[in-house]
Amino acid sequence: MDDANSSKRAGKRADAARVSAREATARARGYLHFVREFVRHPRQIGAICPSSPVLARRIASLVPPGDGLVLELGPGGGAVTAALLRHGVAAHDLVLLERSAALVAQLSRRFPDVALIHGDAAHLGDYAQLRGRPLRAIVSSLPLRSLPRPLVRQILDQIAEVSAPGTRFIQFSYALHDACAAPARGFERDDACLVWRNLPPARVDCYRDVRARG
Repeated sequence: MDDANSSKRAGKRADAARVSAREATARARGYLHFVREFVRHPRQIGAICPSSPVLARRIASLVPPGDGLVLELGPGGGAVTAALLRHGVAAHDLVLLERSAALVAQLSRRFPDVALIHGDAAHLGDYAQLRGRPLRAIVSSLPLRSLPRPLVRQILDQIAEVSAPGTRFIQFSYALHDACAAPARGFERDDACLVWRNLPPARVDCYRDVRARG
């Protein structure tokens, strides 16, 4: 009996090690794709390093439980995506929107059960995947501080268009005084925090759609 139990424990440890190795490989591939895209399009990517696990967990923790879709803008290599799934967001409730074709290909391999849109956050209202179900939260890693102001305003207007009362808009930035210079129309800040265990340190702001139901 002891030998059988020992074999089972050894098997579980081996399975856990294989899962951990696969996750480490996926993270490494995601990092390489992320850095490659940064070199090609530095202004669009906005950071040379993906979000740290600490930052990714903090962002994910601000997504409220319940029904509705969770939309991630600019998932990059998938650090925050993985944290959202570990936080309890179901794969069928998660939609990723990524502009880079190379990152879209990498994300589709890493997260085959998650809906993925190859598109632009400035045109959220055009995507059928975002219709029919309310948005519980919008999680953004877009570099809103470094994008042209007219484009940022267009993105924020689109966020307001696809949101519903109660939708959370979660944005992180390396500008420690404010993650978003002006929130989307109808949103008010709900929470904010600094994450020092990230390179560089980051600020996370959470806004809530406070518009009355029509």
